[in-house]
Amino acid sequence: MDTARTYARPQSLADVAAQSGTLAEFGSNLRDWQHEIQRGGIHSRKAFAQRIAEEPELLRTQFEGGDVADAYLAGYAEWLADEAGIARPDWCGSSLRVAERPWFGSPLRGHLLVASPASFRQRQIFTIPEQVFTPRAGRPPVSESRKRERARLRQKAYRQRIAKLVRMARQ
Repeated sequence: MDTARTYARPQSLADVAAQSGTLAEFGSNLRDWQHEIQRGGIHSRKAFAQRIAEEPELLRTQFEGGDVADAYLAGYAEWLADEAGIARPDWCGSSLRVAERPWFGSPLRGHLLVASPASFRQRQIFTIPEQVFTPRAGRPPVSESRKRERARLRQKAYRQRIAKLVRMARQ
């Protein structure tokens, strides 16, 4: 019997929570989500906002350390929204998304007490988060067929202008 599961990277922070059964799985799923954002072609603020908008399920009753995962998700979503210049998701303000005890992401506690962003500190999470979203400057990507259609229309307008100039010159 084949017991292999198919695995899909989390597409949103809600997926990160839904696919996590332990704190270790949560860390792996969060890292996969970060890779998805960085390498998945998410470059518009609108698309990124959709990835953090849906409220993740609460994990505090699901596994030991679930309160840390809940607080981390809220702090991270709030921090990312501020960095991206988009509205913070409403679910980040929940009082249930605060860790029961302070949690430190490394042994450098003194440094983390000072350097952790406020969105994490207020939830008793002390870490330096990874910036995963960088909006691309300029216009959004356009398909090749749309580019060809625009070029065809520009060429048609150009030919009409030239034909009009030729008619005027002959008169």
